[in-house]
Amino acid sequence: MNNKTTKWIAVTAMGVALVVVAQFLGSRIPSIATIFGPFSVQQLITGTLVNCILLVFTARAGVASGAVIGVLSSILAAFFGISQMVVTPMVAVGNALLCILYGLLARRPSWHIPAMVLGAVVKCAFLWLTVPMVLAVAGLPEQQTAMLSIMFSWPQGVTALCGGLLSWPIIARLKKVKE
Repeated sequence: MNNKTTKWIAVTAMGVALVVVAQFLGSRIPSIATIFGPFSVQQLITGTLVNCILLVFTARAGVASGAVIGVLSSILAAFFGISQMVVTPMVAVGNALLCILYGLLARRPSWHIPAMVLGAVVKCAFLWLTVPMVLAVAGLPEQQTAMLSIMFSWPQGVTALCGGLLSWPIIARLKKVKE
């Protein structure tokens, strides 16, 4: 294993560790603190922090690092009880899509905002379309299916956009430090 690979593994592991911290902090917020419908303060904070981490590590360590962190974050969310196991593959793909689109488009500094917005929209649209189908096949109770379908629709766009906005000054500062 060369030095570049070791560095990539270490940086990606730091991203996974930060996702664990974000999910832990989010899980400490009472679930009764709702914003609108099933969209809760817990989902807003956790989702925003996780999406911020995904974008920062995509910008810092590359698309593969962000995508790995995104996939692992969806698995960890299911293990921590933040998300349902049945939607884990869809969330993993949604996170990877965010990182891939952002990573490919944000190579030019002026493209950070358009890349972040497009990544958030695609992630949101993907989850909005696929999660209800997966839930229908899974045979969950109707009320739970309705609640989860809403949680994995427009709130995903909100948290991805908030995470993108939060990532903007962090990424800019990291670029200055790197130069």
